Amino acid sequence: MRDPMPGPLGGEADPNTWDFSADHGPLPNPVGHTFPLLTHDADNEWRLIGTGFYISSDGLFVTARHVIEDVFQDGEQVSPLAIFHLRSESELFGPQEYLLRPIMQCWLGDSADIALGVAADAVNNLTREPLSHWSWPLSWAVPPVGASVATYAFPNHAITRTDHGQTIAFRPDLYPGTIQQVGDFRDLRVMPFPYMQVDFRIHGAASGGPIVGPDGAVTGVNCTEYAPDGPGFGTQIRCLQDAFLNNGLLCGEAQPGQVTFAELVYAGIITARHYVPNAIPPLSGHLVQLNMPITARGPSVELGMAF
Repeated sequence: MRDPMPGPLGGEADPNTWDFSADHGPLPNPVGHTFPLLTHDADNEWRLIGTGFYISSDGLFVTARHVIEDVFQDGEQVSPLAIFHLRSESELFGPQEYLLRPIMQCWLGDSADIALGVAADAVNNLTREPLSHWSWPLSWAVPPVGASVATYAFPNHAITRTDHGQTIAFRPDLYPGTIQQVGDFRDLRVMPFPYMQVDFRIHGAASGGPIVGPDGAVTGVNCTEYAPDGPGFGTQIRCLQDAFLNNGLLCGEAQPGQVTFAELVYAGIITARHYVPNAIPPLSGHLVQLNMPITARGPSVELGMAF
């Protein structure tokens, strides 16, 4: 007997007010650009640790720093990390199939709970066509107090084991709300960086998911929720301003090298509306390499839509 799809966690949007169509509702096919992040242990047991979202069509993504740090201990990677890529705009694989996409490197904010990552290149085995997918635009404009915002994320899931392996049932949902407070600094211990306080739920593995502002662009990243019922907090997307990546190759360059976030924006690889570089005090960060291979058998997947 198959286990039922997970029920609502609380705080979801009315499913009658949105859908997965590219032409209707606030979100264009969310599973194309927002995804679960998974790891597995030495016994090959899979675990969902957070949500991430693409910000370019070829694999640049954003999540929370603490999600990436989940697979590190004392600066060393101790378990693999993969993007659970559920479907593709280029239709290289069907809607019920998935790709366990490795992650190559991540810039982690030293103070801000935010990370910029690079997913491994993927191509069709037959045609050699590169994988392309939807991505979120970013916004440097901070929504005012009272503005409507929402997150789309993967906190609601169930992992079961059978004789044939593991099955993960996902129920992605939209969680709407409003901005309660914004600032460049909240406290020294939890949020010593530009933040936003929201009144929607940020359940567990929603960490790292996008906070979408009134203009349909991402203005923040899910960070934490105070138990048991909130409020929730997000890192302002502006905290990416000092991010950089290694081994990048911009148009016109002959050799790969270090590429800054500003260069990615100016090259048109990332869309950042109202972009103003260094609009907040400089933040520091560092790169980590992710080179631990995925060795566990991929789980079966069930995807439950919210309508």
